[in-house]
Amino acid sequence: MTCRVRTTSGPPYPRNIVPSACWLARLYLRPRPGQHGIAPSRSAGEQPADRLAPSMSRSDDGTITAQPPADRLMLRSNKIRVEIVHGPDAGSVIELPGPEARVGSDAGCDLQLKDRKVSRQHLVLRIERDRIRVIDPGSRNGTTVDGVQVRDAYARPDSSITIGSSALRLRMLSTIVELPISTRDRFGGLLGRSVAMRRLFAVLERVAPTDTTLLIEGESGTGKELAARGVHEASTRADGPFVVFDCSTASSTLLESELFGHKKGAFTGALDDRVGMFEEADGGTLFLDELGELPPDLQPKLLRVLESGEVRRVGSNKPRRVDVRVIAATNRSLARAVDLGAFREDLYYRLAVVPIRLPPLRERLEDIPLLVRHLEQQLASRIPGAAPLSEHVVSLFGEQSWHGNVRELRNAVARALALGAPAPAGSEAQPPSGSGDSGGLDVRLDEPLLAGRSRVAREYEKAYMELALKQTGGNVSQAAELAGIGRKFAYTLIQRFGLRESVEGSSEPI
Repeated sequence: MTCRVRTTSGPPYPRNIVPSACWLARLYLRPRPGQHGIAPSRSAGEQPADRLAPSMSRSDDGTITAQPPADRLMLRSNKIRVEIVHGPDAGSVIELPGPEARVGSDAGCDLQLKDRKVSRQHLVLRIERDRIRVIDPGSRNGTTVDGVQVRDAYARPDSSITIGSSALRLRMLSTIVELPISTRDRFGGLLGRSVAMRRLFAVLERVAPTDTTLLIEGESGTGKELAARGVHEASTRADGPFVVFDCSTASSTLLESELFGHKKGAFTGALDDRVGMFEEADGGTLFLDELGELPPDLQPKLLRVLESGEVRRVGSNKPRRVDVRVIAATNRSLARAVDLGAFREDLYYRLAVVPIRLPPLRERLEDIPLLVRHLEQQLASRIPGAAPLSEHVVSLFGEQSWHGNVRELRNAVARALALGAPAPAGSEAQPPSGSGDSGGLDVRLDEPLLAGRSRVAREYEKAYMELALKQTGGNVSQAAELAGIGRKFAYTLIQRFGLRESVEGSSEPI
């Protein structure tokens, strides 16, 4: 696959809101008044019959290139040819712009299938170098590649992929499309120079000035709240309130009151009138985090508010008008929740006007050095005497998968600054290879291996907590955060190793 970024000039970019890379391509290749568009080719070697628009060019080998807008970066990607060989759509041949396309029964997918056994968002096809990656994000019936059930795999050329009762064949075409990506390396609190993040920034920049409802999906620690806050700050509502409500933290019996407010005497304990989150966010943005945890009985009430723009406090019959932009977020697939009957379909479509997916850190490892230096700058002022991290240490961070995403990376950077980073490989402090040195460990051959391992582990835990408490001035909460453990477990270690004197305010009982 050819995939590169470059800057050229061209006509103004179309003013449509686009939630995916494929939609970006469709919008950009759509004919404008007074121009001739491009007719998509039916096969890899067939040339379009229409005359090219002035913003388009065709090379000698037939490759068609769309000229990007002035001063914009462009992502150059191949197209994916999908042939449906079995199922309700058998005989259809579709060409999808890369680098990523979604397949399912949902109308919002880049390829919508009529197969009832196919989940709403069943499959993700992603071009990576010269291969097509097949990802099943959690479908009901699973995905098989050449007869083997997979969750994440690479397809061979002309592999047979089965989803539901449909069979597909994939092929990467030589046809090239160019998709606009952002020139910026940050959006609000989000940071990144990778193609994945620049594509994300391009979409966020387009939707921010509108009042469009957004649904942000991503794993924990990917920065969903930062994305929502960035959209708010870049919108016309920036001077209004930005209100955050976590649907997973409030009691199920009080959720309705928290969201919509209540009238005095509406229930036991309602001693005064209370303004709900929607009224509090009037004129601004309401960020509903972990929306997938919203109880089923509250989902129709939320839908009514979104459609009518009116809230009714608990215990009141008087509706109140609110002017609120809603941004919802979840760390699980709402489309799958709809398939399972755990989330209302009409509410899902009302929220997912523009779906936004935040990539996990493992899909943008090239951003780690930039993130580490940024986090180092943020944390250094809070950790007295912290030494700068070496380039070798920064490179080591890029060798891990970071399942906790940026949140886990932040804790790791904090620990490295507080406790000191290991010497780079090959430094003079390391013993020569084959010297027989135990690397500083107290190895005793007169005790069993498991007993020695337990002893060394205890010594390490004690030394770790001593240093963590020293670096944080005896603050247990900060020491626990540096260690990546809970505060309660930190107290357990302090008691186990007799470190009470190192704790701030040690005269008080632990």
